[in-house]
Amino acid sequence: MHELGNTAHSPVPWPSPGRAWWTVAVLTFTYIVSFVDRTILGLLIEPIKAELSLNDTQIGLVQGMAFGVFYAVMGLPLGWLADRTSRRGLIAVGAALWCAATAACGLASTFVQLFLARIAVGVGEAALSPAAMSIISDSFPKERRGVPIGIYAAAAAFGAGLALIVGGTVIQLVSNRWQTAFVMIGLGGLVLLPLLATIVEPARRNESAVALEPTRIDRFIRDHADFMVRHYIAVALYSSMIYAVLSWVPALFIRVHGWTPGETGLRYGFVLLLFGGAGTVLGGIAAAMLGKRGVQQPAICVTVAGMAIAWPLLALGGWASDGWTALAWYAPGLLFMTLPGGTAIQVVQEAVPNRLRGQASAIYYLANSIVGLTVGPLSVGLLTDYVYKDPLRIGSALALIAIVIAPITTVLAFQTRAPFARLVSRVPA
Repeated sequence: MHELGNTAHSPVPWPSPGRAWWTVAVLTFTYIVSFVDRTILGLLIEPIKAELSLNDTQIGLVQGMAFGVFYAVMGLPLGWLADRTSRRGLIAVGAALWCAATAACGLASTFVQLFLARIAVGVGEAALSPAAMSIISDSFPKERRGVPIGIYAAAAAFGAGLALIVGGTVIQLVSNRWQTAFVMIGLGGLVLLPLLATIVEPARRNESAVALEPTRIDRFIRDHADFMVRHYIAVALYSSMIYAVLSWVPALFIRVHGWTPGETGLRYGFVLLLFGGAGTVLGGIAAAMLGKRGVQQPAICVTVAGMAIAWPLLALGGWASDGWTALAWYAPGLLFMTLPGGTAIQVVQEAVPNRLRGQASAIYYLANSIVGLTVGPLSVGLLTDYVYKDPLRIGSALALIAIVIAPITTVLAFQTRAPFARLVSRVPA
């Protein structure tokens, strides 16, 4: 806890560029591994359904609710800890837990056991992003944060893509034994622990400059609800579309278009890795360039643009009549879908005082998880099971979700520009 006051009376130099970027590299790799572990299930839906006798709704619960609710709920106390204790140590403990829990998924023989293992994955991963966002924000000045935050956020798409590529390869190597795939991928992630030991936490900054700000995140959100609440709602709703895509598009290629898990992993996984990862990085770069040209609220502009352009492309991908046409639509759709991946959390970091950033990030991921991870994967299962009553209508379900959700979030995100401008002028870098 002594860290909180170490910059109260005198400025501390920023970390060297080499150290700062090494920190970003390690944290990004950690986030990639976390996304591999959380999304590998999407490639294993069909063999798991067959062996455990599950329906799409149960798969949606395991993919979303089991992970998402506990990821969200535990993010609050872990975000509070990230503001008060060793952020690096917190991440290391979480990584050990989620890797072991991923391996435990491979030992499950019932729906309940798999559900409980996924809960443990969510609890472990909840420690990562609030602490990582705080570390990155304290490693770079305000005007240089967009690109490193964008690179970190891009790990979501990189990780989801690698989950498909690596997962498809592992499944083929182990002769389609999904249990072995979980164990190998989970235990392999433990390589993170020695890597995390190589980063050094930066000093926490600007404590005296925000002395008049609320010291509790609930009060800060209440006082600035016109921006904070609207932004949280917009991104949470949008994340439900993202997680629906991440969770179910692999099953679309396997179930509807007849691709094998290995073919899906290599083809769609490569597209997700390339276009999804590039979208988040390009979002950060675009926001930085717009800022240099004097555009106001550049991160919000990029967020709005990505939301507005992504949904028709994703809908066309869901409606496509063959796998390669679907892949051609999903490539640009993923690029624009992930454009707000870094900018949406960047504006939270800019709007909130240093001492509240970990908690603000935790609430950001809480909203995304409760709404996104729970509603997104589950909604596809409910639509195929109870609305279309046809598992082969998975593409129509994905298209409908994009058409309904993204236009709403675009309007909400656009409406945050004015309140964000008023708020950010009061918060120091």
